[in-house]
Amino acid sequence: MRPFLFLLIVVFASPLFTSCRSGLFGGGTPVKLQEAWTSDNTLRTPESVLHDPQRNVIYVSNINKRTEDRKDGDGFISVMTPNGEIEQLFWVAGLNNPKGMALFNNILYVADMDEVVAIATQTGSILERFKADKATDLNDVTVDGEGNVYISDSKEGRIYLLRNGRISNWFDKMKNELPNGLLFDQNRLLVAFKNSGHVRFLDPNRKRFTDWTEGIENADGIAADGTGNFFVSNWSGEIFYVNQQGKKWLLLDTKS
Repeated sequence: MRPFLFLLIVVFASPLFTSCRSGLFGGGTPVKLQEAWTSDNTLRTPESVLHDPQRNVIYVSNINKRTEDRKDGDGFISVMTPNGEIEQLFWVAGLNNPKGMALFNNILYVADMDEVVAIATQTGSILERFKADKATDLNDVTVDGEGNVYISDSKEGRIYLLRNGRISNWFDKMKNELPNGLLFDQNRLLVAFKNSGHVRFLDPNRKRFTDWTEGIENADGIAADGTGNFFVSNWSGEIFYVNQQGKKWLLLDTKS
C-alpha cells in the first residue's frame, strides 16, 4: 500500500505544466509529475490522503490489518507535514477500515465500512458516527459547497448523502457498475467506476450521467488540477491526466 500513498502525494505536490520526459513518468503528456518526497514505512496500509490547506497538514487514513467481514477497531488517521514527515501517527484511533476523506468547516469526514466518522480538525476528537443503512464498503468521500457529503459504496453500488445530520441512500442506479472515487466539482459529481474503468459526470439535480472518459482499469481517486482538468489514479499503480473533453494521458506507471 505504500506505493498508493506515493501516488496520491505526488499528484497534489508537484504538477509541473511542461512536456514530460520518457520513463517512469511517461512521455508526450501536457503535464509532468515530479517526485517531491516519499514517506517512511511507519504508516500501516495507508489508503487515502488529504491536504488541509487551513492547517497545512496532510491526513492519511490507515486501514492497518484488513478485515472485510468484521470491525477490528485498529484503523487510524495520521497527520503528516507537507514535507512528508509524520507529525502524529495515531492522531485519531479506534476506526476500522478508514478510506476516503473530505473536509468542510473544520470537520474531517471519513468513510469507515458502514459509517461516516466526523472528526474535529482542531482537536482530533470524534464528533459523531453516522451509520449508513445497508452499507458494506463505504469508500470515497466528497463534499459540495453547501456542506452536503457524498459517499460511495463500492460493493453495494450506491452513493449515500449526508445532509443536516442525516445519511440516506441518495443514488443507486449504477447499472451494475461499482462507484469508487468521487469528486464534487463545479456543480457536478465525478464518479470513477472500479469495475468498468469509466469515469462519468453525474448531475446532482437530474441524477443523470454523462460519459467523460474510459479505459482506466480499477479507476480510483480523482483530483482537480485547478484549470478544469483532472488527475485520476487507479489501483494498478497508475496516474492519468484527463482534460475536460475526456482525453487522457498516462503520467505515472509504477508497474514498469
